Amino acid sequence: MLKNGSDPRELILRAKEGDSQAFALLYDEYYTPVFRYLYGRLRDKDQANDLAQTVFLKVYEAKDRLEATATPLKYFFTVARNSLIDYWRKKKTIRLDDDEDAWQNIPDKSAGQIEIVESLEMSVYVRRALDKLNEDDQEIIILKYFNGFSAREISEQIGIREDAVRQRQSRALKLLKTILNPVKYGPEEAP
Repeated sequence: MLKNGSDPRELILRAKEGDSQAFALLYDEYYTPVFRYLYGRLRDKDQANDLAQTVFLKVYEAKDRLEATATPLKYFFTVARNSLIDYWRKKKTIRLDDDEDAWQNIPDKSAGQIEIVESLEMSVYVRRALDKLNEDDQEIIILKYFNGFSAREISEQIGIREDAVRQRQSRALKLLKTILNPVKYGPEEAP
């Protein structure tokens, strides 16, 4: 069941028959995780929003290919990942993280000023550390910790064995620990 109380299989079947309301419910349900995934890779809010819209347009145009499963998120992420690859191929350059971008995503405004500044500084610090990982490991960490995917779901999404996902995730986390705390974990250069 989705957060709106609908059965995803039923919504997909209705969307395939041309029910725009059913597709709108799928959009409402899956836009945020798709956007989060794209934003984690692009680190540009406007570009992630544009690409997320493109993803849903592609899914809508190919709605006949949607399979009535209980977890259509995998299909949306596959389209998002392929759209991202296409975007990078067309752009031919990958934009480096802009620390100013973090300031556009101010956390809970009810928090005190010190907590807001600390949170934003930590966000920039973590982003810099993530940038030191290779693209595949970044994707695994983003899918796992930003989108809540299980190792099995990541395996299906990126096409490697589940045990390989766990190994790469473990190595990436160890490297992040070293980057984020070089004194405690090793001589790796801090971000």
